Amino acid sequence: MTTSLPTVLFVDDEKSVLDGLRRSLYGQRNEWNQVFATSGAEALEILARERVAVVVSDMRMPGMDGATLLDRVRTIQPEAVRIILSGFSEREAIFRTIGPAHQYFVKPCTPHALAEAIRRSLGVRQIIRSADLMALVGGATSIPALPKALTDLFSALQSQDGSTAEVARIISSDTGLTVNLLKLTNSGFFYLPSSISDVMQAVKLLGFEMVRTLTVLGTVFESFSCTGIDCLAVKQLQKRSLQIGLLARRVAESDRLDPHEIDLIQCAGMLSHVGSLLLFAKCPVQIADLRNTLDRSGGGIVAAERNALGACHAELGAALLGLWGFTDPVVEAVLFHHEPSRCEFFSPHTMGAITAVHAAQHLVKPPPSGKAEKAEWINGLDMVFLQKTGAVSRVEDWIAVAERAREEYET
Repeated sequence: MTTSLPTVLFVDDEKSVLDGLRRSLYGQRNEWNQVFATSGAEALEILARERVAVVVSDMRMPGMDGATLLDRVRTIQPEAVRIILSGFSEREAIFRTIGPAHQYFVKPCTPHALAEAIRRSLGVRQIIRSADLMALVGGATSIPALPKALTDLFSALQSQDGSTAEVARIISSDTGLTVNLLKLTNSGFFYLPSSISDVMQAVKLLGFEMVRTLTVLGTVFESFSCTGIDCLAVKQLQKRSLQIGLLARRVAESDRLDPHEIDLIQCAGMLSHVGSLLLFAKCPVQIADLRNTLDRSGGGIVAAERNALGACHAELGAALLGLWGFTDPVVEAVLFHHEPSRCEFFSPHTMGAITAVHAAQHLVKPPPSGKAEKAEWINGLDMVFLQKTGAVSRVEDWIAVAERAREEYET
């Protein structure tokens, strides 16, 4: 039985650019079908008659620009990955493509970088196989933020006494704001030599005016509407995410990992439940029923989510972050933080992030009443994975780190 190849649609009004893409990506002809369009209108005709997995579009085109085209793609085929590849470097470009585009690449972009981006985007389909869930992830423009965080952020940005440190503190206190800020900062628009995973660094890079503009536009920093959503549960989830990020950082520091990797690990820990926030926002009734069922009968959240929705929060979160162009260690740590043994690609760099976030998300939990704390923590860890990576000897040290970290975030 032959499996059909996914289709990648390239859109650019300059035929010479499309010819160059066709030549440079010839080596990928056995990985995906390549279709080319010289205008947004022609691209829409193609989308009307066939299923497309990825759309790569130029930004500045006559008649219909890339942002407008990708906004239409989001409606017509919401599960399709949407990538901007453009030499259009004016500041307005990033505002218009934040929602419609999952990733933004600036010309000249090497064929290797573009092929890797497409390959990685297609790999997301291996994480989530349900078309409905892929559409849910693909249609998300941002993770909502809680109203209080938005109010505090806007006040700090408006205040004459507002400081970078205060703005960074407010953003860091809310997972939604953190995700959206880092998504923007790491877009191709800013020509960064390496990814940014520290909120303070991102605020310094963007500046108050950029953050304020994004807040006013409401394109990225959306607010939760509490109708039908358990906002108390969301607040508890966000608090737990911050704790996981802090503890993951402490675990990584105790293992003496590279400082840049430690920043990535804290980022991954904070984002480990970004998929849960998406579920709270998009499926409030189903999530409420699922939580009530678990409260009555017990069981694991991952299995319950898969049974009810076809995928768990880790898979949804990883898919969303992958589509938005977060680095592989962050995406993989989010994907495997409950089940690290499922990771098929072994490398010390990747394992460091997965190990730290996996340990943190278990060690941050208080044990059930009457249970031995240390035994419960150890039983919750994937010991097969830790044996494979040679990290079993570190468990006792991690427990001590967790006890100190608990005192830190409870004071």
